[in-house]
Amino acid sequence: MTQVIEYENLVNRLFNLDENIRFVAVANKSGEILAKGSKPDTQLFLSPEETQETLHHAITAWKSREKHYPKIGEGLYTLAVYEKLRRATIPLPSGNLLLVTIDNAGGQQQIMDKIINEVKIHDYTG
Repeated sequence: MTQVIEYENLVNRLFNLDENIRFVAVANKSGEILAKGSKPDTQLFLSPEETQETLHHAITAWKSREKHYPKIGEGLYTLAVYEKLRRATIPLPSGNLLLVTIDNAGGQQQIMDKIINEVKIHDYTG
């Protein structure tokens, strides 16, 4: 199986974790989207170009944090809360980055715990 196909499986599994997960994307450190998807009938707030721009910002931010890892430990995830949604970025052990948007309904910590557990079990390195 190729890395893209395996990440598509991860995207689909994440949607099954919680009904409040709206959008999922996996990108490499160059910003290339390896897999993505959204729940059916979900209104996406950003265009594909805006999503790509968001991923580039997230990748740059994670790269800048890596220099502090020896002192504070590796980053687990970041969570940005907006009026219409929450967006989590999660660095994967493979070096890729997971972007997940979540409706503002539902238990934030429980959803993040489910996602982190899924990533720990099923991150693919290609």
